[in-house]
Parts: sequence; structure tokens; C-alpha cells
Amino acid sequence: MAVRNFDVTSPRGAAFVPLAPAPRPRRERRRARQRWMVLGAVALVIPFGAALVVLGVAH
Repeated sequence: MAVRNFDVTSPRGAAFVPLAPAPRPRRERRRARQRWMVLGAVALVIPFGAALVVLGVAH
């Protein structure tokens, strides 16, 4: 259950303005986590690949 904060002092009355964003759905969090995991893996693989290329050229 999501709990949100609303500004009830708004002069517009019934038009509540959320003070904090609603939590993201579980599926969106999972996709973001997978995206960051792939980005981290690529960030680790590229330097090693470049080192292998440099060693191959220098050899």
C-alpha cells in the first residue's frame, strides 16, 4: 500500500498536489536494476577487452 503526502493547504481546494512522488512499481524497479547491472558489466568488460587488444598489438 502506497502512502503519499499531499499539500492540504492548497488554495485550490480539491486539487491536491502530491509532495512526494509515488513509489515506482516493482516491474519498473526490476528493469532499472537489470539496466544498471548490464551497464556495470559492460563497464567492466570494455577495459579488459581494450587491454587484450593492446597486449595483442604489442606482442
